Amino acid sequence: MVAFRVEIGEGGQPSWWLYGVNDELLAWAGRYYVSLAFARDEAAAFRSSALRAVYEIYPHPAGGWGWRAVQPVDYYMAHSAAGFTKPAEARRAARHVKTVAHRASGL
Repeated sequence: MVAFRVEIGEGGQPSWWLYGVNDELLAWAGRYYVSLAFARDEAAAFRSSALRAVYEIYPHPAGGWGWRAVQPVDYYMAHSAAGFTKPAEARRAARHVKTVAHRASGL
């Protein structure tokens, strides 16, 4: 089952994460929020627009490749949870999130 988790992150700030089967981290917001309620609203917004978002593949600053879901106004809604060694791997992971995020539970 794919599920969102909205909780306090390592730095003590709220954010959201999307987990797949076997508790595999698929995506996260890419930012922290001022409240759990705001993080929950942003996760719900991503879930409702995941199928319509544009998924970009980009060179990750830490090395390798990543993906990010973008709204038409260049608002980054979600980011890959891990780096990938090849652009094709990042594309495959983005396609997977695109197909499962809209039906994820947990909000």
